[in-house]
This record gives sequence, structure tokens and C-alpha cells, in this order.
Amino acid sequence: MDSNEQISLLKKHFINEGIYEFTPVNELKIIEFENNNDVLIPSDLKQYFTLINGSGDVPLDNLYEFYNIKRFNKIFDEFKDWEGIPDYSQLDYKKFDNVFVFGNYEFNFYSFGIELFKSHKFTNRVFIFCGGEYRIIADSFYSFIDVYLNHPDEIFI
Repeated sequence: MDSNEQISLLKKHFINEGIYEFTPVNELKIIEFENNNDVLIPSDLKQYFTLINGSGDVPLDNLYEFYNIKRFNKIFDEFKDWEGIPDYSQLDYKKFDNVFVFGNYEFNFYSFGIELFKSHKFTNRVFIFCGGEYRIIADSFYSFIDVYLNHPDEIFI
């Protein structure tokens, strides 16, 4: 299955989870994000932004929330002022300087981030974070979607 089909399945899943309106972005918004952050967005993530672009700033019925490009932040920026549980201040932000948060589960009890670089890489690892704990759950956004849709029990720490 190619990434277009995978993104289409994700969109259908979002509809089944209560999201009916989508606000996709154009290529110019993606280029603006890349220029502002000195990174290149991989093609699978670009497709997500141009076809879905988040879950509308609300959690899905299954308590996952996927972010739009405006809310897509470096992990430090996402959690620098965080207060609560889990304690994200325990995270070594320097180690994850190139990780951008694209979603969460159960109101940030778990958060999901993807590595982005200045040049295209073969892999863009996807992490799950829970306070100071983390693990790699996929080697691309496309792979994360596959795990999310087909093997959700493999996601959590």
C-alpha cells in the first residue's frame, strides 16, 4: 500500500471517529513551515498536511489528537511551559532538538513526535513520549499510520 492509500485510510478513520471537516494546507504553507524551521518535510507527512491537516484541534472519539501544521512544534516548544502529569520537564530536550510533536493521546498523557532534518533522510523516526520516558515506534510517518490503524496495541510505552 502506498502512502496516498494510507492517508486516505487515515482520513476515513478520522470520519469514523467523529471528524467531518478537514482544513488541508497547500504546498506554500508547507514550504513556509520548512523555511521557518530549517527542515524538509518528508513526502508522507506532506500528504497528511495537504489531505487532512489534523483532527480539527479536538481529540478523536478514541482520545487521539492529530495536529495541524500550525500546531506542529518542536518538542521543547510544546512542553517548555507544561505543568501536570506526566512530567515532561524530565525529558532531555537537547537529545530531541529535531523532533516535532504531531499528536497526542489522552490529553498529552502520551505525545507523538517525528524527527525532521535539513535534508531528506531515509528514515524519520517517530517517537512516543510520556514524561521523561520515550521509545521509537516507527521509522516514518507512513509506518506510524500503519501501526496506529492496524496494531494500536504496539504504540504505547
